[in-house]
Amino acid sequence: MAQTQHEVLSRIRQYAAKAKELQDGQMEVDASGTEARLDSTIKELRARVQEQQAALEELRASSDIDLRQAAYASSDPHEKLRQLRAVKDAYTRLKPTAPFLPSKGSVLPALLAARTLQQNIQGTKEAIASSQEQTSKAEVTLRREEGNLHDANLLTKAMEDRIERLQAQHEERSQKTPTQLAEELIAAKREQQKSYDEKFKRLGDDFHEFISEVLAPMLAAEELGGPVVGDMPDVEDDALAAGFTSKGKVKSTKRRPSDSLRQRKIDQIWGSKAVDHGQQLNEAEAADNEMRKLIEGLFATLTGPGGGKAYYELDRDSAASRFLVRAKIAQFHPKDAKKLRLIDFGRELDD
Repeated sequence: MAQTQHEVLSRIRQYAAKAKELQDGQMEVDASGTEARLDSTIKELRARVQEQQAALEELRASSDIDLRQAAYASSDPHEKLRQLRAVKDAYTRLKPTAPFLPSKGSVLPALLAARTLQQNIQGTKEAIASSQEQTSKAEVTLRREEGNLHDANLLTKAMEDRIERLQAQHEERSQKTPTQLAEELIAAKREQQKSYDEKFKRLGDDFHEFISEVLAPMLAAEELGGPVVGDMPDVEDDALAAGFTSKGKVKSTKRRPSDSLRQRKIDQIWGSKAVDHGQQLNEAEAADNEMRKLIEGLFATLTGPGGGKAYYELDRDSAASRFLVRAKIAQFHPKDAKKLRLIDFGRELDD
């Protein structure tokens, strides 16, 4: 079908090219007597028009019938019969009259032929443009339908394969006892649970690595008066040790703060969370430990008696809790900013 359409379009284009060549080609015309022939033709046509006008005036003068009224059939039967006889008489008189033909040297036939040829060429051009537009639309439709057919074939093949697998499974199960089917189902569930546990452990390890390597330094910077999490992606340990100005910029100090002053500030902000297994933690490690304990507490609350409606009681307003709220992971209690819970993504956010 597509090949036939291409052949038709090719023939149309070839015909258009040939027509254009004929139109643009130089015609060998003897122009020496063209002007005189045109003048002669014009005079001949004018004379013919005058003859027709004279004949019309003579007809009007010799006839007692109003031509305007004669143009419409009368409602009177006698008058209508008279009109018909007048028309019949006119046709009878005109029948033996030879039709008007231009003289032998007239250019009128050539002019009429040129006008007809021009009209044909213009009509052909319009037909070609219309055919090309219709062909383009047909090609677009054809490509779309071919794509739909391809998709339908793929879906049909997938459904047939699925039906074959289901039939094979049905035949296989029909040959097994209920005990065997129960054992296979239990084994499949255990394998699925094992896969879920492995994925959960892998995601947990990635999450804790993200907190330790990326998130904890930014949380510590926000706790020390620096930019909020995300505004300073790379936070160095020296910046945490130096501290931040009231505008959130890193302090430029030539001398490194003493360890006792630094530890005192860490204890003041994080308190007991700055110690892990009896070891003092630096700023990033303290923020990491706080975030881990907060996540553990939120998960424990989520899986506790209250389920998704229970809230976790916060010790203080921390950068970790604010980050979880900004990230749409958790939400504060509408009336108490010290209570926090994880968002149930299966439901809409609370107002």
